[in-house]
Amino acid sequence: MNVLNKNKVYLFDTNVLIDLSVWLPVSLNKVFWEKPTEALRDGVWILLDVVMNEIRGDNDGLKDWCKNQEKSGFIKNIDDIHRERGIEINSTYKMIDETSFRSTVDTYLIAYAEANGLAIFSRESRRKKLDDLYKIPDVCKVLNIPTLRVPKVFFELIGYKN
Repeated sequence: MNVLNKNKVYLFDTNVLIDLSVWLPVSLNKVFWEKPTEALRDGVWILLDVVMNEIRGDNDGLKDWCKNQEKSGFIKNIDDIHRERGIEINSTYKMIDETSFRSTVDTYLIAYAEANGLAIFSRESRRKKLDDLYKIPDVCKVLNIPTLRVPKVFFELIGYKN
């Protein structure tokens, strides 16, 4: 389901923000980052605390941008209901790598989207083999949660023209 629904609010996966910040670093592209910031403030998309906390490494510009959004009150927090549903999702559709605990946040994203009628914007592809861990698009398809993978589509929604 890679169709833009202008009436849906989009929940961003960490990989979307990291990919954007690699190609368009916040410190060098402040004008570009104004539109996503406005769209976040206008409720076009949602940034969760668990996504913000997943941003690590050499990405100070993005970390600072996220902290500014948090200070402005634009970060949403997941709660125990979302965590519990995330555990249920992982029990049915194995997403979390038990060694590294990678993809834990993915289950929370899906739980939050499901509970709030949101769509998920993620750069993940579907799993390639049946014995691979499930990915966001796989689980969203089963749970009827709309997904978006192509950044161009979202950025046209918030006012960028190709």
